[in-house]
Amino acid sequence: MEIDMQILHAFRGLAFGIPASATDYVGWENGHRWDPMDCDEKAPPPARTALRMDCDFSYLPDHDEDAHFCHAGAGVVGVADGVGGCRGDGVDAAEFSRGLMANAYNAVAAASSSGIYPYTLLEMAYQKTVASTRTRAASTALVLSLAGHALRWAYVGDSTFPVFRGGRLLLRALPQQHYFNCPFQLSAVGGDRVKDAAVSEFPVEEGDVVVAGTDGLFDNVFDAALEGIVQTCMAMSLTPGEMAQAIGRLAYDMARSSRESPFSATSREQQGTNFTGGKMDDITVIVAFIVS
Repeated sequence: MEIDMQILHAFRGLAFGIPASATDYVGWENGHRWDPMDCDEKAPPPARTALRMDCDFSYLPDHDEDAHFCHAGAGVVGVADGVGGCRGDGVDAAEFSRGLMANAYNAVAAASSSGIYPYTLLEMAYQKTVASTRTRAASTALVLSLAGHALRWAYVGDSTFPVFRGGRLLLRALPQQHYFNCPFQLSAVGGDRVKDAAVSEFPVEEGDVVVAGTDGLFDNVFDAALEGIVQTCMAMSLTPGEMAQAIGRLAYDMARSSRESPFSATSREQQGTNFTGGKMDDITVIVAFIVS
């Protein structure tokens, strides 16, 4: 699919023109962000129509070490990011990320029922990947599933996701990091384990939008800019694939820009550097519409 270049130019204005402070209305709790106005216990419950995922992706490789899958029928998606620090000495930094996602997808495709638990799926994929390789490569990993009206997740590292409702940022999963630019990571030779995963669930509704991605997205696009892009794409009635393309292209442009990025802002805050600009990286974006 190709997105009209005039539309992309308008999206670039959104990405570069919205300051990070535009997300000040969002609250924080338990490693996730959400809009308290959307969690009013007195609000009447929504109609319990059956829900499913309509999902698609965009992948813009740099070192080509990301991996992902989308299984709309089962309502399950996953992303993984091979850790670039493992490159060298004959190590394929993509081997573990690809193994995780391939094993997870094969298990989903073979499953006879829906309601897959991401933690169980991630643990199984991890064990199979470890059993089939002795590589020193490592990877972050995220698995999301839709079961009824519950969005469930398990993730290790900084491949995460936000959820949007009515175009507004409703929930934002926080990255797991040991320190700046060193995420939690799965490997066959030590490091973090699946038991370290962030695991939870959240009630979703028809019309919600989930954007899953690797840090190539989130290191380069501020949450407020991402919210603006989602709102614009929704107003234009773009498909999940078109929205994923628009988001991915903006992250790609930002990675090559000298403008302020989440990565440069955090680098200065936590490391005391004077670095500005984006971060060159693989960029994986999965967009899932929650539909009836």
